[in-house]
Amino acid sequence: MSDDPKLILLVDDNSVNLTAIKSALVGLYKVTAVNAGATALKFLEKQRPDLILLDVEMPGMSGPELLAILKADSRFSDIPVIFLTANVDEKNEEEAFLLGAVDFIRKPMNKVIGLARVKTHLELAELRMAVKKPE
Repeated sequence: MSDDPKLILLVDDNSVNLTAIKSALVGLYKVTAVNAGATALKFLEKQRPDLILLDVEMPGMSGPELLAILKADSRFSDIPVIFLTANVDEKNEEEAFLLGAVDFIRKPMNKVIGLARVKTHLELAELRMAVKKPE
């Protein structure tokens, strides 16, 4: 596994959530936090994160709408996306997986659970990339 700190893009329209989740990740990962789907797309044009933590419900462009755009673009389709939401409706969780999210974290995020899921999906993504690389 690479020793370089992984870059996580955190997308949430709520500044309290951004601050809380970012503070849990900083020190372990490089974190860029944005408050809208459109801003996330602008960021992605300049930099490629190793993982995206994406709020489900946002004004303008929802998390599912942004995920659909990412999955349709070959430049971004393999970036793991974990949905974040305060909504505990099983239907939302089901939709997240059907859209291509790799996991689902409830807000407020339990730090231990959230960090474990982030670490797991970063490791899985790195292993997938290693398998795809030609020798």
